[in-house]
Amino acid sequence: MKTTITSLFLGVFLLAATGCVVDDGLVGPEGPPGPPGNANVFAFNFAFSFDRAVFNGVVASEQFDMPEITPSVVDGGAVLVYFRDQGTWTALPFTVGVESGDLAAVDYTFTMGYAYDDQFLEVFVEASTDDDVVWDDILTLLPPSYDMKVVIIDGFFAGKNLDLDLRDYEAVKNYFGLKE
Repeated sequence: MKTTITSLFLGVFLLAATGCVVDDGLVGPEGPPGPPGNANVFAFNFAFSFDRAVFNGVVASEQFDMPEITPSVVDGGAVLVYFRDQGTWTALPFTVGVESGDLAAVDYTFTMGYAYDDQFLEVFVEASTDDDVVWDDILTLLPPSYDMKVVIIDGFFAGKNLDLDLRDYEAVKNYFGLKE
């Protein structure tokens, strides 16, 4: 009987002791969640230049080494590219119609776009016509280079479910807490 009472007392004591919390002043109440971080988001500027571009028929392109674009980014992340024009960041792809000098109609278009793969980014301008003089015309209409910005998002878990306009660089910058 003495052993049973001792065992019962010891069991109750251990159960009570494990339920006690000592307030040592090191742990306080849980605070509100912080803003979304950018530990897996990288943004930086670069320049696309027609002087460095390779012309291949209707496409002028420039390739960039981007070690930040990893297989994880390619498989489950996102790469966003913007160009600076008239004081704002505009998302790629972007298409412009060029009107004919004789008629009030679009003669051809050119599209600025991009493609990426593991450690690689290519920015291109593609014309909608194969006319040989089109590049002479386009190059007189466009600046010799563009300031560009790339946003690389690794492990983009929310993907298409985000309530975020990815075409709006300011919205992307604010959402991910990016610095200029």
